[in-house]
Amino acid sequence: MSRNHKKKKSAAVPVAFCCLVILAAIITLFMMPFFSITEIRVTGNDSVTADQIKSYLTFKEGDNVFLFNKSKCKNTILDNHYIESVNINRILPSTVEITVNEYKLRGYVPYSGSYLFIDGEGRVLDVQKETTKSLPVVEGLKFSNVTVGEILQVDNPSAFETMVHLSKLFEKYELLSDVIRVDLTDVSDIHLYTGNVDINFGSFDDANRKLLMLIEVLKTFDTSVPGTINLTADKATYKYML
Repeated sequence: MSRNHKKKKSAAVPVAFCCLVILAAIITLFMMPFFSITEIRVTGNDSVTADQIKSYLTFKEGDNVFLFNKSKCKNTILDNHYIESVNINRILPSTVEITVNEYKLRGYVPYSGSYLFIDGEGRVLDVQKETTKSLPVVEGLKFSNVTVGEILQVDNPSAFETMVHLSKLFEKYELLSDVIRVDLTDVSDIHLYTGNVDINFGSFDDANRKLLMLIEVLKTFDTSVPGTINLTADKATYKYML
């Protein structure tokens, strides 16, 4: 072996050793208590509580901020049918921020003594014995099978499409908490109910104009008193049932 080759070999040993020392120092630094998680922050949630979201996590406060698998955590959080998407960020040195985007609850559908919780697209988010928010109860849909997390499959698709369109308009005109029941048994003769008032909506045709008329009527109409509102003509008519 030549003298130059021996020099190169002997020089390579300290370089490799230095690299190992530096690597060990970096690992030691990252494992210091300075990088222990002290806060898990949840944002964007509404129907799902922060504690519920945290229950899906594969890490907890006190764990190292680097030593958890973000993809695995995302997948476990997405097991909740209210969650549409989730993003997880490490905010060094010791915070983890979880931002969720939820499917928005927009109404209820009666089902075998319970209620299907549905979003604006007709997706079933949950099944509960009682409703939880002041949102419309939709009647008249015909179906046999229910799969939580999927769009409700109905035997009368025209009624389903009408429900989806009405839900979006109720949200647009901020009527979700005013309309307590929607009867879609006959889509050519839709009835809405608010308080003790029966609202004859007719078909879905010209729905925007009808809802704008309804908004004006509700400004002065006492819905605690039994009555009717007719939106099927060019001008809304209403009366109390005395």
